[in-house]
Amino acid sequence: MRIDESMKGNNFDFLRLTLAVLVIFSHSFPLGAGSEIHEPLRVLTHGQMTLGAFAVDLFFVMSGFLIAGSAERSRTLGSFLRKRVSRIYPGFVVSALLMALVVLPLASGTFAEASWPARLVNFVLQTLRLQEFHVSGAFVHNPYPGVLNGSVWSIQYEFWCYLGVAMMAAVGLLRRRGWVLACFVASVAISVAFQAQGWIFGGKLAGRILGSPQLWARLLPFYLAGVVFYLFRDRIKLHVWGASLALAALLVASWVHVGWTAVFPFAGAYLVFYVAFARWIPLQRVGRFGDFSYGTYLYAFPIEQLLVMAFGHAVAPWLLFALATPLTLLAAVVSWYAVERWFLRPERRKENLVAEAIEGERPLPVVSANA
Repeated sequence: MRIDESMKGNNFDFLRLTLAVLVIFSHSFPLGAGSEIHEPLRVLTHGQMTLGAFAVDLFFVMSGFLIAGSAERSRTLGSFLRKRVSRIYPGFVVSALLMALVVLPLASGTFAEASWPARLVNFVLQTLRLQEFHVSGAFVHNPYPGVLNGSVWSIQYEFWCYLGVAMMAAVGLLRRRGWVLACFVASVAISVAFQAQGWIFGGKLAGRILGSPQLWARLLPFYLAGVVFYLFRDRIKLHVWGASLALAALLVASWVHVGWTAVFPFAGAYLVFYVAFARWIPLQRVGRFGDFSYGTYLYAFPIEQLLVMAFGHAVAPWLLFALATPLTLLAAVVSWYAVERWFLRPERRKENLVAEAIEGERPLPVVSANA
């Protein structure tokens, strides 16, 4: 089965929500117990990967695939950017306001700045940059003190990737899929070098604006993997034997230094698209009531922090996960119906980002075999 043969029927909504819940589970270890040393995937991979990192990386793979499709089918660059801003910023801004007005006082924290004008500038600039605003004294008695919403760090990187895809579309690079494939392979090599050599850069102005080079080295291969799978969707075949081989490669990589860094962008991308387009997995209608994955990602961390604070001591990760998940999903449903869906086009309010990205605004283009 080739990807382009099953573009309309997919399990992306199920995967996105499942991965968002995996982040809740993974964060339950450092937030509840103060350490992720016993986190299951970290143990299995000998410290190379956690379920939270696993989920974020695969989010970037799926985003690269869907956003490349959206960019290719958008009528104009402006319409593409409007859709991306409308999808990311409203939910994030409301979440940031709730962090400042509700969660921060409950956490007995304050803004890092002394004066109200400086606090306002801090909040506005950090929110525009899709980052958490600076605070002090929050959750000081929790096992993981000082952080209101540690999950949102990845959102700015995703938005920069949106802009990168827009530039690729504008200069025609999305029609040069051989070049994109070469960039993907190069990015994996650079990621392995960063991990193997322990390179640490950043701290200067470019790093503060664009993000950490170390994080870019980690995340960019996954986003480009998604773009590559979209551009080669007429060539890539998804088969149970391929998925089995990808799983076997990851198991072997778990025993090799930086093995997951080298293998996961390839094997993880194949696995996620195998599950996304597997016809025998009947989960295509999971998102018919809305896309709750973004809200889940936005609100899980502060909800877990508040629950631990209410206990007043460390909490068993499994218990924290069991308590936080239904509360987080409830917050995600409210976020979708009260905020996120109203910034989509009226005809898309009952649908989700996946439907928009796959169906697009024009018929699905045919990619030349020698492009």
